Amino acid sequence: MSQPTVDGQPEGAVLDVPRPAGAEAPDQAAPRLPGPDDDGREGLMAGVVDEIGSMMVEAKRTIAAAASRFDPDVPPTAFYVLRYVMKHQPCSAGDIVKAMAMDKSAVSRQVTLLREAGFVDVVPDAADGRVMTLRSTERAESRMLEVRHENRAVFRNHVEGWSDDELAEFAGWLRRFNTPAG
Repeated sequence: MSQPTVDGQPEGAVLDVPRPAGAEAPDQAAPRLPGPDDDGREGLMAGVVDEIGSMMVEAKRTIAAAASRFDPDVPPTAFYVLRYVMKHQPCSAGDIVKAMAMDKSAVSRQVTLLREAGFVDVVPDAADGRVMTLRSTERAESRMLEVRHENRAVFRNHVEGWSDDELAEFAGWLRRFNTPAG
């Protein structure tokens, strides 16, 4: 019985193909970024980046769960938009686009979803009736209050056993980190 072949070579055979000029030899290690276990500032920065990445994943999970608790039909993106509206109302869709670095059409879709679900009202601006502004409804306010209480319980679990001083220091470091330098 003959062995299967591909282009005249036994199937699975490693061909000795000439390496293009300038290509690395297989025994050379590829360059790598410093890791958290490396010494010096670059290793420290790698550790910070890793921890922030972990925090972002956890935040995304927390937001998705909060959006689902708020209303199972409200996706996390719409929940983000609603939180922005509640914090900055009255605001325009353009305000949301700028603040959240979102595409106009994406914001429009989320606002439509929230309006149809009864979570935001679209009203003319008091100063310029041509401009439409967004306000959260009482229904949204009451649901969000419940979700915020539930979220605080989730976050409390992360800081269980921390002193008030440690919690204040952590909040200060986060505030400092979230404020751009310069």
